[in-house]
Amino acid sequence: MSFSIKYKPLFEVNLYHKYFLNNGAKDFFSMNDTEKEMQLTNYEFSDLFSIVPSANTLKKLLGHQIVFKCSGYKLSVWLKVASSNLDVPFIPLSENLELSFLLKLKTYTFNHFTDLGLQNSGQLLYFSNKRLLSETGNFPLIKRANNTTAVTDDYRLNDLSQKAVLENLAANEKQNLLGIIRIGIKGETGSYDILRANGKLRSDQRIFNLVFANRKTTWRYYFKTNQQVNNHDDVKKENGNSRQLITRTEKPLTARGFISVKLGNSELPNPDVLQIIPDDASSKIYSEIHM
Repeated sequence: MSFSIKYKPLFEVNLYHKYFLNNGAKDFFSMNDTEKEMQLTNYEFSDLFSIVPSANTLKKLLGHQIVFKCSGYKLSVWLKVASSNLDVPFIPLSENLELSFLLKLKTYTFNHFTDLGLQNSGQLLYFSNKRLLSETGNFPLIKRANNTTAVTDDYRLNDLSQKAVLENLAANEKQNLLGIIRIGIKGETGSYDILRANGKLRSDQRIFNLVFANRKTTWRYYFKTNQQVNNHDDVKKENGNSRQLITRTEKPLTARGFISVKLGNSELPNPDVLQIIPDDASSKIYSEIHM
């Protein structure tokens, strides 16, 4: 007698970052399928952060014969199913079961090119299909796959919630921790439930989106000589200084493509993301380029 072990998808989380996926000023989600596929070709969220199960979740994964995989732009979670019925988990999943994955930063420049607040960057981000009791009813749930709204600071935990979350993590798990992805078998509403009401797998597995927007900054150019500027240029003098020009509007930081900034007949270069300059007095963030 032969038998085979089968796994079926339980849920997925797509992780997108527009700094890498936009093409200049063109938004990734406005592209056609061919363009999107090209932008995704060399995109790996693992260049930005690692996703690892918490120690407690790792025990749950082993005990329920659940496996996970991170590849490209996806976190995929798969479940061993019964050989007699492929819609039935091999080990039944309790409605109270929750799986927590740690989102850990791998680059110190993440906040430079990500459109999130700088002053509250120490507060953990929390992405879940069920709200914590210590948060208000307005705390946002993780977005479903048909929703490409970008992550905002609304996903940051309050002090009480953060303290409770961190108390359940070991010291090494807290290092470089950006946030938590926590998916419960029972969601906040039925549309967020991972399994069907009878405990069987869904034919339409739950897919969630995490979309990080790229930051926009005011670009400041330092010249060695005085510059001629007119009203048609994309830059203007800063405080009347002809050697110090700034863009008239904020410009998006992007890893791919080119943002056009014209001074007369010349195209000015785009800045890198190694440094950004917050200015509390003007409530602006600057990127600087020395010409």
